[in-house]
Amino acid sequence: MSVTARIDAPPGSARADAPARRTVSTAALARWSTRALIAVATLLAAGALGLGLYAAAHANRVYEGVEVARVRVGGMERDEARAALERRFAAYAGTPLTLTAGALRHAVTPHEAGARLDSAATVEAALAYGRGEGLWERSRAWARALLHGAVVQPRIAVDPGEADAAIRAFAPRVVRAATDAAIRMDAAGQPTLAPDAPGVTLDVGATRGAFTEQIGRLESGPIAVVTRSEPAAVPAAALAPRLDEARAAVGAALVLSTDEGVWHVPAADLKRIVSVDAADAALRVDRRPLGAMVAGLAAGIDRPAVDAGITVDEAGALAVVPGSDRAEVDVAGTVGAIEAALLRGEHDVPLTVVRARPAITDGMAAAAVATGERLIGGGMPLTWEGGKARLGRDDLLAALTIEPRPGERTPFGFGLDAAMVAELLAPVAGGFDEPAIDARFRIEEGMIRAVSEARTGRALDVEDGVAAVVAAFGAPAPEASLAVRTLRPKYTGSAAGRIALGDDVLAEASTPYTGSSEPRRRNVERAAALENGWLVPPGEIFSYVENVGAVDAGNGFVTGFGIVAEEGGGVTTAPVIGGGICQVSTTIFQAAFWAGMPIEERYQHPYYLRSYGEARSGLPGLDAMVNVEEDWSLDLKFRNGTDAWLAVLVTADGDTVSARIVGTDPGWDVRVLQPEITNLVPKAEAMDYTDSPELPLGEELLVESAEDGFDVTIARTVSADGETIDEYAVSSSFSAARNLTLRGTGG
Repeated sequence: MSVTARIDAPPGSARADAPARRTVSTAALARWSTRALIAVATLLAAGALGLGLYAAAHANRVYEGVEVARVRVGGMERDEARAALERRFAAYAGTPLTLTAGALRHAVTPHEAGARLDSAATVEAALAYGRGEGLWERSRAWARALLHGAVVQPRIAVDPGEADAAIRAFAPRVVRAATDAAIRMDAAGQPTLAPDAPGVTLDVGATRGAFTEQIGRLESGPIAVVTRSEPAAVPAAALAPRLDEARAAVGAALVLSTDEGVWHVPAADLKRIVSVDAADAALRVDRRPLGAMVAGLAAGIDRPAVDAGITVDEAGALAVVPGSDRAEVDVAGTVGAIEAALLRGEHDVPLTVVRARPAITDGMAAAAVATGERLIGGGMPLTWEGGKARLGRDDLLAALTIEPRPGERTPFGFGLDAAMVAELLAPVAGGFDEPAIDARFRIEEGMIRAVSEARTGRALDVEDGVAAVVAAFGAPAPEASLAVRTLRPKYTGSAAGRIALGDDVLAEASTPYTGSSEPRRRNVERAAALENGWLVPPGEIFSYVENVGAVDAGNGFVTGFGIVAEEGGGVTTAPVIGGGICQVSTTIFQAAFWAGMPIEERYQHPYYLRSYGEARSGLPGLDAMVNVEEDWSLDLKFRNGTDAWLAVLVTADGDTVSARIVGTDPGWDVRVLQPEITNLVPKAEAMDYTDSPELPLGEELLVESAEDGFDVTIARTVSADGETIDEYAVSSSFSAARNLTLRGTGG
């Protein structure tokens, strides 16, 4: 058998386009085929051997060309691949990713978003690549990885809660609430329509999906958050029809009126009150500020009902005091009326005021005035045994009481004030009354004698008279009869023989008057004689002025030197009748002071007299000035605070005035503190001279010696059986005294 084959000529051969035919034998063809099959088989055997060796070399390794998140793990064992992936993820998880919303940016790391790499699962996935069931499929995968690379996705989990929290941290900058349309007042107080505006919401779930997807690829590019547009609940179109109503409501001033006046609320102020409700596009009036405004007006309008009254006018006649109705603003009702008016576009609103008449009207008071005038009439006659008087119309008016009685049949009750009636009867009684006079007792020639007789007195019984006048008021012909009381003296002359005078000396005092001028000496001794021997009953008053009598020539006094007031103010020593009698009052005062007697009246000298303060019973400031005039006096008075009679014994022996308080010792403890001297004013040493016509021409007489001025207080406490029964303080403020000499200018 033979085979014919065509053999192409070599390129460039002249016979290239003329194929030559060669005849091949069947045996040659068989040999060639056998060689070819042996070559192919050899190649296949070599390839199978190579693939087996590749698979064996990567039994515990990732096949070549495999990468995870740009980490080439091909050829790596498990631990090596896991370590490489964990390093890669650690760097990635700490690198901030950027969330964007327009121009806004917010950085958050994958770690903060809760991203966690499952490195073991990821390595197992990389190892699983190219390990299919068939050699053909495995070899193809190996070839693709070697030629083109193979990407295995990392196994990354993202915690939804942490991711959402990271995304929501960006929300305040992204989210914007929708703005409802509204009708607002502009700067001119006019309603204007403010347009609505859509809001922006953040779709956290969708944003988390994009965020998670990028983390799953370990990519670092910006991530746009997913937002949604939120329309306004109240669009401008819904409010536009209410704009005209709002303009009408605030288009003019609100005028509120009542009988008490008219009030205007400017249109500009209404913008705080009128608005359009965004929920239902209805015109609204804010009742709260409106209520406060009406309540403020009510404070000046509200008043209680005032009953009419009765008074006495300037002419001395009873007159009506007009009453007034009750007025109370109904705040809630007025607010409702204003609200309704504004919603209708009206602006004139009367205030709702509740009124009520008083319980006593002007007419009732006028009728009562006529009754009161009849009761007063022309006054009221007063009679008593031995006399009569009259309370005039003005007197009764002064004592008249008017008692309102609202709600009663007679709205006013008339009467007389008892205390005022007593005051009106006092001058009537003063012109009639004569006091009872006790007998006065004095020691004369060692015997207690009555030197003046007692006298019975009389007095109108004012208390009974008040009752009679009050009872007679209102009678058709009012007249009051007054009772007369007889006043009996406490001590009569016959009591002289019954007076038991103790012989205890309670206290004594003495002051020197050596060197006094003859007139002064005579006055001192005359005053001592007049004050000597007087008895003081228990609880009664010793009065120096009463005992000394008139200080004049008829009573034995002569012109001496005493302290007198100057015309321009101040005092000076000058000739005066009775000059020197203050030495006797000072000595008696010192004795009463040391005896613990309650001092009722005492006056200081204008400046300090050293002879009064240095005596054995004296202290600086322990003096008592007296002055006796026809119509007034400065007196020294003390009270007999014991339960027994006292005697005041006064002597003047030419050198010393002495005073003793004699009676029954009450057992008192008299404690006197040392004088407390303050505000010292130094004296002036210079000598002043004053002309005196009372002295013979050329004669000079020193009448004042310079002394410091000062304030002084002397405290005294009287106690009995350990308990204080009297506290007293002598206080004096002495001016500085000068040296003064009188120069005679007389004949």
